[in-house]
Order: sequence, then C-alpha cells, then structure tokens
Amino acid sequence: MAPSIEINPNLELFAVLYILAFNGSDYFITAPKDYINDVLTYFAPYRDDPAVEYIREVFNSSLPLYARDNKIAEFSSRLALMGYLPNETNLGELELLANFARKSDFMAFYSAHRSEYEEITRPLVGYLERAPEEYERLFGHTYESFKVEASYSLHIHPHVVFENGTVYYVGGLYYRNNVVMLSYVVAILHEFTHPFVREFLDRNFRTFENMSYYLQEVRNELPTTTTYDPAHYGSFYTYLNELFTESIAEYIALRCGVPRDYVLFRAKAMSAMFLPFWNLFDEYRKAEELNETLYQYAPTLARRMGGWATPENVSAFYRKVAPVVEPSVLDRASYLGKLVIVYGTQNPDESGNEYDRETAYSLADRLRETYMRLYGGAHSIVVKADGNLTDGDLRGNLILIGGPVANAITARLNENLPVRFAFNGSWVLERNPNAVENFTAFRVTENNISVIPPNSSVPLGVFGVIETIRNPWNSKEYVLIIAGLDRYGTREMTKWIQWQSYMIRGETYWEVGFYSMG
Repeated sequence: MAPSIEINPNLELFAVLYILAFNGSDYFITAPKDYINDVLTYFAPYRDDPAVEYIREVFNSSLPLYARDNKIAEFSSRLALMGYLPNETNLGELELLANFARKSDFMAFYSAHRSEYEEITRPLVGYLERAPEEYERLFGHTYESFKVEASYSLHIHPHVVFENGTVYYVGGLYYRNNVVMLSYVVAILHEFTHPFVREFLDRNFRTFENMSYYLQEVRNELPTTTTYDPAHYGSFYTYLNELFTESIAEYIALRCGVPRDYVLFRAKAMSAMFLPFWNLFDEYRKAEELNETLYQYAPTLARRMGGWATPENVSAFYRKVAPVVEPSVLDRASYLGKLVIVYGTQNPDESGNEYDRETAYSLADRLRETYMRLYGGAHSIVVKADGNLTDGDLRGNLILIGGPVANAITARLNENLPVRFAFNGSWVLERNPNAVENFTAFRVTENNISVIPPNSSVPLGVFGVIETIRNPWNSKEYVLIIAGLDRYGTREMTKWIQWQSYMIRGETYWEVGFYSMG
C-alpha cells in the first residue's frame, strides 16, 4: 500500500497556537507570510487564550534552539497519533488545545487552506509510492502501512514513530521549490527506514560492534556536533543506526526516482558526518545483484567495512573520503575555545581595509549570537588584522576575510586553494581540483541540482567564494576563506556558511562543491 500523506490537523493546530504565541516571528515558524497573516487575523480574538499562553511557556524562546527543537518534536509525537483533539477525551493539559479549537472553529480555518496543503503534499506521492516494495526487496519484509503526518507552518524536526505495524513520519512539510521538495522526500524515506534498520541491528549488531573506531574518528573531527547530538553519536549502536538509515534512505530514493545528482549532492554532505558513508551504496547494490536481503548479506557487509579502515588507519581513511566542510572550523573552534577572524590590511585603498574590518566584526557578532542560540554560550571569538597574527593563531582555527589583494594570509594560500583567484586583466575565480581529492561541483537552481565539470569556467560577475581547507600549519584544524571579487562581494559571502566545502554565489548563480584533503 502506498504511503498516505497529510497535513495533520492536530499538528497544524499546534502550529497556529505557536504562531500566535510568538506573534508570527520565530525561528521555528516556516509558513509563508500570507499564511502567517491569515493566522494572526483569523485568530486575533483568541491571541490571549490560555492555550496560547501554555504554548508560550512550554516552548519559551529563552531556551537554546536544540532544547526547543527537542520539545517541539516530543510534543508533536503525541499529537500526530491522536484523533482530532476536540473529539478526544481524557486529554489532560491538551484539553487547552481542544478548547481553543472549539472556540475558534479551527477546522474552518484548516478547511479554507486545504488546497494549499494539498499543493505541498501532492508532488511527494509519486516518489513515495514505490517505497514499500523497495523495503521488501532490501529487507525481505515490509510493514503494514506508512503515514506522513506533517505541519505546514511549523518546523518540526523530522522523526519516526512506529506503532501497531504502522510507520509514521512526523515533521514539518513546507517548501518553495523543487530542490527543497526532494530534500523532504529523502527525509521522509529516512524516517520510514529507521524501524527496518533497528530491527536489522537488533539481530546483527554484534557483527559490527568491533568497528566503533569509525564513530570515534567522527567525534575527533566534529567534537562539538557529536557532543550536542547524543541521539546520533551517543553510542556506536545509535551511530550505526543513523549511518545505515541515511545511506539506505538515499539508496531507496534513487530507486524511487529521485535524480542521481541530487542524491550524490546529499551523500557528499553526509559523508563528513557519517563514516563510511559513500562506500555503502555499492554494498546495497551488490546485495540486490546477489538476490540477497541485507540480513543474508550482513556478514559480507561487516567484512567489507572492517577492510575499508582499521583503528590504525581510520584517520587517514576519513581524510581521504570525507569532505572538509565549512562548519568544521566553527565546530573545532567551539571545542578548543577560540576562533580568530582575520581581516586584511593590504588593500592600497584604506577604505577597503576599513570595510573588511567592519565585515569581520559584524561576522564575529553574528557567530556569537549563533553559538548562544545553538548551545546557550559562546567561546572566545577574536578579530585581528592579518599582520598581527602569532604562530599560535596560525595553528588554530581561522576565518580569513578578503581575497589575495586585501588579505596577506589569503595571498599566501591562494595558489593552492581549491577555488583560487586568478588575474587575467581583472580578477576572476577558477576551480583548482588538483589541489585536493574527490573534487565534485554542483550547479544549484530552484528546481535542480546538477553536477558540472570541475574544469569549466566560473561565470564572470559572481560575488565571490567561501571555502574550507585544512590548516596548512596544523592539519587538525581548519581555515575558512571568505573572499569576494571586491569588498562588497566579501561581505555578501559571509552570509553563506553552510554544510559544503565551498560555495560560489552571484546575483543569479549558485554553485557548491565538495572535496577531501587526504
């Protein structure tokens, strides 16, 4: 039976109360502005309702983001599996929500927006309808039913609930373009895959348990991320669960029609967080070619995993196959307690140096806010001129502001950067894939992600680049270079620290890429 997909009335009731509680402006509110305005207008007479105050207190905005994220997910799990609240009994504190729904006639609002909900859910059906048979092929069985219970307007961290033979995806579901829609397809498949993998590991974990060195290496590389995410990195069982779940979900996404280049893009990003990731795709394919389920193939899979890396060479293996990614510098800096942002002083136009200095201080302020929001505290973030760095600074985690004309450190590194500056009458960017390993470039548009040749020309007129390398003075740490073709491009590129090795942006151009540095 094909999975069912709906914007769940209880979850959208929760979302409406959340929008009212925070007056339509909050990190977790994802709905379009017109929809938010409809909520604020339609429910205006009830903005001081006890249910609104209850939501405001439980999900207090003073809490760190990760704490609120967890609370929203837990609350949503309860709501998603219940009937429409006004029709339920013995609700406890949820009676506040049911009373609000009755008084405000929430269902009239929900019905008025049903066409918007269907516009979001309909495109997913074609990708998901084949999933049950793909699970049966890979695991030798499937489950009774699969259901997507989503909110249109609230970011609910995607998670799975498994009850009475039914697998539930519970999470947010709103997108503005095809690329984000594909990310939801894979996210849903990820959650659908969890019960299969848990059952598989419950029977086969001992076959893999002596390979925990893979997890330890990821903890070494991403100490902050792994510390604050015990659900995925707290034990080797939870780590292996997530590794198999995500890689199998992406493999099944390919089988369900998700474009190969999109899956490659996602797999490259995931390879920094889960090791060994990309290697597993071939193993799933081999199991199918042998007409074996993963249960039958498990001894072979374990033997292969044990051969890819050992405790003695796992660090070298990680560096060879896992891409360096921009947040690594922030992760390592948080762990070590210090980040140095370096602005250039080499521009012959002094106003350019001052502009880059202001850019550096502005970025420092934004990063402090980000650390406070994510973790409830911020480490030392120091801003220095390129001529004032100590040897200790150079061996730490650095963010360089400005290209080779502006910043002396960038100039020292430029020749061997994966995306470097070249002068040909004017300054341009060029990819330098021979400087690294496994260089893969993607062109991103609203409707597509596609691989592009690394030796093709970077278009003229882009803003600049943001890219990550391992620190050449201390390869345990990282250097993030944020450099525009002019001072304005540099400032623009500070907005784009994301989970990739590099990004090139222009007014109408968007390119991202991944590479490793063995």
